[in-house]
Amino acid sequence: MLRANTFDHDSVRVAENNHGGIGDFMSVQAFSTSMPDVARWQGTTLQRSNETPCQARRTLQLWLADVDPDLRFNAVLVACELVTNVIRHVPAGDQRNWVEVRLGTADDFIRLKVIDPGTTYREPRLEPLDPGSMRQSGRGLSLVASLAIRCGTHLTDCGHRVVWADLPWS
Repeated sequence: MLRANTFDHDSVRVAENNHGGIGDFMSVQAFSTSMPDVARWQGTTLQRSNETPCQARRTLQLWLADVDPDLRFNAVLVACELVTNVIRHVPAGDQRNWVEVRLGTADDFIRLKVIDPGTTYREPRLEPLDPGSMRQSGRGLSLVASLAIRCGTHLTDCGHRVVWADLPWS
């Protein structure tokens, strides 16, 4: 579980979770120098609609058809949570009706990225995960962080938001 309650575009957050990593903020520059490389990428840009999370789910299931079912389930869950956040929190409009989903593979993890047009709103907020809560929204980033070995967010030079998570091969 993460110890802070925000993701900051000027820093990345490394998850403290059952994979043994202890989380702390690091600058993007400091993290980038030690961030593991991803060997192969695939991606797609989806038209933004209420069906976009389902489209992302189907796409990830196809891309990960031959991997461990637990990893596939977790990756699909993470992608759906991040795409749903775009639909709910990023304003639509002319030239803004898209969301990009990318999957990168490395020797011991996969990296999921969801890229959106960006917003002037504050950075995504991480709500503490309360296992006994019946609340149906507001827990997505906590869920992502609990499944990831590393996760974070940043803005690109053109103002697009990238939210990413690394999941371990099972």
